[in-house]
Amino acid sequence: LASVWAGKSAATLTAVDLSNNRLGAEGCQALSGVLGRLTALTQLNLSSNMLCLEGGQAVASSLVHLQLLASLNLRDNKMGFEGYTAITQCLGQHPHLKDFWLEKFCLKGHSDAVTCVVWSPEGSKLASASSDGTVNIWDAVSGDLKWTFKGHHPFPVQSVSWSPDGTKLASASYDKTVKIWNALSGELISTLEGHSNWVNSVDWSPDGTKLASASWDKTVKIWNALTGELILTLKGHSNVVRSVVWSPDGTKLASGSFDDTVKIWNALTGELILTLKGHSNVPSVVWSPEGSQLASASYDTTAIVWDLISGQQVATLKGHTGALRGVAWMQKGDSDPETGVGSSMLVTASDDKTLIVWDGATGQQLKQLRGHD
Repeated sequence: LASVWAGKSAATLTAVDLSNNRLGAEGCQALSGVLGRLTALTQLNLSSNMLCLEGGQAVASSLVHLQLLASLNLRDNKMGFEGYTAITQCLGQHPHLKDFWLEKFCLKGHSDAVTCVVWSPEGSKLASASSDGTVNIWDAVSGDLKWTFKGHHPFPVQSVSWSPDGTKLASASYDKTVKIWNALSGELISTLEGHSNWVNSVDWSPDGTKLASASWDKTVKIWNALTGELILTLKGHSNVVRSVVWSPDGTKLASGSFDDTVKIWNALTGELILTLKGHSNVPSVVWSPEGSQLASASYDTTAIVWDLISGQQVATLKGHTGALRGVAWMQKGDSDPETGVGSSMLVTASDDKTLIVWDGATGQQLKQLRGHD
């Protein structure tokens, strides 16, 4: 490549794929000379090579002049967490590179569909649930598999939730139970029984004292997370309840159902506060970080952002071509110094095999992430 491009003028390439080679530091130095002559590059795949920190930094420094880099794949190399962080900082600080993503790991260990994945509170671990009947805990720095919980097997596990202190994990399964695990030792702590059908979703309250679960039996249940005692059963949905999540202050619950509604509940009394209509089949709901809005994802290929004071739709997010399976809300950067409000972003996951990142305030599509097949 270096010899072919030597002395040639700037050019544009769609993709460079050098995966599964033995490309090391010297190879990266030569490659950086090639990349430095390009004006645009859509995809760069250097996965499964021998890139060390220095080689990765050489490649990154040769990319900062590009106007567009949609996909940068550096997984399965030898840069370590510090190397990935350094490269991300190098590229992320360049004003032109606003639409790139870096795949750090591909975590393989489940033998069937992965139904849920959740970061631990401190961000060092991941928990995944699968239709193979297991829950896996992964080291998010190295990608290593730490624990496999098999207490639900052979029934599919649909949902997992970390306790706020990161020491416990709750899982919901088609065996009609919720199980609480010690996330440090792998020990099963307790099994919560009370639903009469499959359990689809579980969420830990912000203070760590309660759990909420949603089921095919059309109910939401609130449990004492310490004793396993059933506290409340919320009835109001006319079809399967697919998702339940606590508000940031722990005083309310939101549930999404196949009855085409989202419901807001008083988590202390069980009273129904609000019913939101505008979807068909709602498998996922999430509160905004400050708790004034809610986002819901639907099989109708859209997500809706709701104002919970007025009950009105703020934005309808359209861009996917397949049913939506999940929606997540995240903070972007620091708070505005004048308003004190952080600019927010939403991420949706779809059967069209993509993730889309949205501006939660305007509904504008910011980027589309591809990589799953």
